[in-house]
Amino acid sequence: MEDERLFYHKTFCSAALPSDNPINLGIKLRSSEKKPAGTDRQVKTMRGQGKRIGDADSQRLQKLAKHIGNDVLSKHLNQKSGQRDEILAFICSRLKTVYDVQGKERNEIKNERSWFKEVAKGKAGFHLPDPTRWHECTRYFQKAGEALCNGHLGKGVQLLDKALEHERAAYNSIPIMVKNKLDGKEQTPNKAPQVAQGIGSGEFCPAVTKPKELYFADRILNIRDQMRPSPPLSIEWWKTTAGDEEEEEEEEEEE
Repeated sequence: MEDERLFYHKTFCSAALPSDNPINLGIKLRSSEKKPAGTDRQVKTMRGQGKRIGDADSQRLQKLAKHIGNDVLSKHLNQKSGQRDEILAFICSRLKTVYDVQGKERNEIKNERSWFKEVAKGKAGFHLPDPTRWHECTRYFQKAGEALCNGHLGKGVQLLDKALEHERAAYNSIPIMVKNKLDGKEQTPNKAPQVAQGIGSGEFCPAVTKPKELYFADRILNIRDQMRPSPPLSIEWWKTTAGDEEEEEEEEEEE
């Protein structure tokens, strides 16, 4: 199969340019004008509500399909748009979940008195809450979403894989007292959606405006609360605490 970008180029050129006049190709040569047509300066211009008018691959191709009635091209674009939307919805869902989990880990900082002993003793699974552990996966989720919105389908899927990898690492490092506060859907990370399977790294899709749910990434990254490491316990404190615990256990057995 030809490279998808080559397919777009050939389809557009063969259908949009006049074939009976090979000289009149509709191409303007670079001149001394301050804003020559066809340059990157036009591509990067923004209008309206954040839509990129220079995203020629998607916008001009959709117009082309409409005017020439190219059913094959329309079907191809619709398929890619559907894949993009499903993956975007998945990313937004994961960002919302990460936002909720981060909030619970942040709230656990207030409950220090209930787990301080376990952390200070180095009990397995107990360590300080750290809401910033979710920053790395969030950055990749955000980049993946932005790539998809800009029409880079394959790149978006690659970044999504990275995001899920970092999300798994974050879940594996959650302290027990935080994990116990999570509900069923929050306790484990998700796998990439089925629609993302088999998408090549160079595939493209029509661009689209960012969904509002993608801005959960900014909220997550704005949380920077961190706790200072617990000071080491003195031997006397340790012995006293251990003795108190033994006495409590003996009293419970006698009862």
